[in-house]
Amino acid sequence: MPVEVRQAVAHDCLGGADARSLLSLPFTAPQYRALQADVDASLRRLLDIPPRFRLLFLPGGATAQFAAVPLNLLPPAGRAAYVVTGHWSRRAAEEAASHGRIERIGPEAMARAEGAAYVHITTNETADGCQYRAWPEVDAPLVADMTSDLLTRPIDFSRLALGYAATQKTIGVPGLTVVIVREDLLGRARAYTPRVLDYTRQAEADSRLNTPPVFPMGVARHMLDWIEATGGVAAVAERIERHGAAVYGALEASPGRYRVPVTPAWRSRVNPCFQLAEPAHTEHFLAAAADAGLHELRGHPRSGGVRVSLYPGLETAAVDALVGFIRAFAAAGT
Repeated sequence: MPVEVRQAVAHDCLGGADARSLLSLPFTAPQYRALQADVDASLRRLLDIPPRFRLLFLPGGATAQFAAVPLNLLPPAGRAAYVVTGHWSRRAAEEAASHGRIERIGPEAMARAEGAAYVHITTNETADGCQYRAWPEVDAPLVADMTSDLLTRPIDFSRLALGYAATQKTIGVPGLTVVIVREDLLGRARAYTPRVLDYTRQAEADSRLNTPPVFPMGVARHMLDWIEATGGVAAVAERIERHGAAVYGALEASPGRYRVPVTPAWRSRVNPCFQLAEPAHTEHFLAAAADAGLHELRGHPRSGGVRVSLYPGLETAAVDALVGFIRAFAAAGT
């Protein structure tokens, strides 16, 4: 998170003679309503969200939406298609299967989605290092888990029907999930859907059916302001593209030391994942990286290896340090 954002959040927490601390701000206060309106307006400007979409600001993580999506969009006798590209899309499909009939398909089989109530994708798989480089065109409403690449590139709203994202990856801290839903998809929830998971009820209550995540909303506001002030989504996309190219370039320069399992067309710009050519060297790599001041590089427990996170707030100096370390480690041998 950029230092400017951290300083702004700290100021909000401290409050002062003229302002209430963000840490004690009740969601019933006019200040919170203004905060939520600011976040809504910022997202609409940055992503060019059409008026026909509603924004919901819900407590909890994106995993809750694995259940909320089928409860709101999948009719009891209907079918949904889940495109499985890695760990998180697999988790989404497993949860949805508890609530109705689903079909697991690969990206190459999206044509089979005809007649589905919706098609679900995970735009960026953080555990596997793969990412959709373009928005797929399907013959059903497209639902996307965008948790790890929201605001890292434009969204094609002519193809997207519903998108959701927890904010801890790209615009803040854990505790808040943003849902962007086309208005014609409201009013379809099953009768037994819990009220807090019912998109229609949340929309009617302006995302305040239950206590909203006040502190994460405050952090998101400052992160969105920072993105807007530094050039918007186009600037974020260019920066992440450049950072990703630098990391992959360093890895490909030493094929005897590193292995990137994902084909170039599917490689994530946001989360490059790789293995050491000799898996036994992974712990040495991670320990040496930590000694060099480079942290949080261990891969997902399911995948192992190394995972790099190139989220919007990451400074280019940090990427340069990582690239230099990757090259130096390769040159040093064992």
